[in-house]
Amino acid sequence: MTTFDSLVRLHTWQLNEKRQRLVGLEELVERMRADLAALEADLASEQRAAGASMEGTMAFPAFVAAALERRKRLRQTIAELEKAVDSAREEVRAAFEELKAYELARDKYARDERLRLSRREQADLDELGATMHRRRRSAGEE
Repeated sequence: MTTFDSLVRLHTWQLNEKRQRLVGLEELVERMRADLAALEADLASEQRAAGASMEGTMAFPAFVAAALERRKRLRQTIAELEKAVDSAREEVRAAFEELKAYELARDKYARDERLRLSRREQADLDELGATMHRRRRSAGEE
């Protein structure tokens, strides 16, 4: 295993870690959006229920205040997570580019090594052929 193979393995692992982090953040954003949608549905449901009874009408303002505060925090959290997702996407992109650079370097090194070995083998075969030719020639002169 060459140094390039080790570097490719390391950067592949790092890229996979960054991808997993990105997926986790995206899933968290989706859960927060689902929570926000559920809160909106609860708010509409409670509003309908509050109109049906006197007790509901009196308790509804407190529920609305808490729901609005929760909605504000959820939206703020979603905005922060979306920034983190954008940052994680950029990290994945950079890690992918770095991995590709190492893969290209590894492939070039392997091609160069094969070419070097091929040239060496050809030089050895040429030397063997020249030696055999000299031997035949010297054997024929005797």
